[in-house]
Amino acid sequence: MTNFKKLLLAGTASLGLIAGPALAADMDQPAGADAQMEGAVELSPAGDAETSLQALGYTDIEPVEAEGDASEDGVQRFNATNIDGDRVTVEFDSNSATVIGEEPAY
Repeated sequence: MTNFKKLLLAGTASLGLIAGPALAADMDQPAGADAQMEGAVELSPAGDAETSLQALGYTDIEPVEAEGDASEDGVQRFNATNIDGDRVTVEFDSNSATVIGEEPAY
């Protein structure tokens, strides 16, 4: 075997020994497990609804009296200013910490 081939083989083996453990550590998690969508906000379902709405960009948040079974279902309504500056009525599901509806406020 020529000196060049020995050097090439030794370099390749060294690279494999160095990179192997680093690559194996990433195999424990599925692809994209650490990825977060740009602009995504992680909310706690048990969190305060107004705090969650503020995290989503709503301002001037005012609760609206619940009508019928809405409060029993975990749905809360708020008048607020959305991220575009429009005054809206927001329906918020406090069980899943998600906005389920938004319509212009009157």
